[in-house]
Amino acid sequence: MILLALESTDERASLALLTEANCREVLIQSPLRHEQTLMPAVDALLSEENITPSDLTALAVDVGPGSFTGVRIGVCHANAMAAALGIPVIPVNALEALSYPHLQQDRPVAAIIDARNGNGYGALYAPDGTQLLPPDAIEIDPFLRQLPQNAILTGTGAPQGDGALPAAGAVARLAQGRPGQKEAHPLYLRPSQAERMHKG
Repeated sequence: MILLALESTDERASLALLTEANCREVLIQSPLRHEQTLMPAVDALLSEENITPSDLTALAVDVGPGSFTGVRIGVCHANAMAAALGIPVIPVNALEALSYPHLQQDRPVAAIIDARNGNGYGALYAPDGTQLLPPDAIEIDPFLRQLPQNAILTGTGAPQGDGALPAAGAVARLAQGRPGQKEAHPLYLRPSQAERMHKG
């Protein structure tokens, strides 16, 4: 397997290339918008690893929740590449990607993404990664009150957490062994700001 993972759901985008030998992750540090940096970074990573796009056997992408624009960019790029190359794309959600580094510690993991004004996106995972509370749009304080006391908190919405962002390395690892599909679909758990303003 040679799998390329894309992550662009927050302020920092990242890529990961997973092969039988290793998983190389690259953070995209740029003031430019993700649509301007993502594909050039993909080209650079593949070139550095002496891999051509036709060598890829699968794509993985973080489908959100997160920035509406960022989610759309990542999913659209992954779907376009998958269609052009004739390979499957594997969706991974941002909250499970956040939880991944903290699994296997005999404690549940609560992943929380800040959506401002006390709102967010949250999910709770067992130590083995089993979903205990599915990804949902939440009010952060009520969500925190229903969590087990020993839960590990991670993400930008966790008041005593680590402020972590989803990373492409976790997306790649989670995608291993999962079935691919023809295209991925964004995981939007609340209306966009534009949709809310239109309804108002």
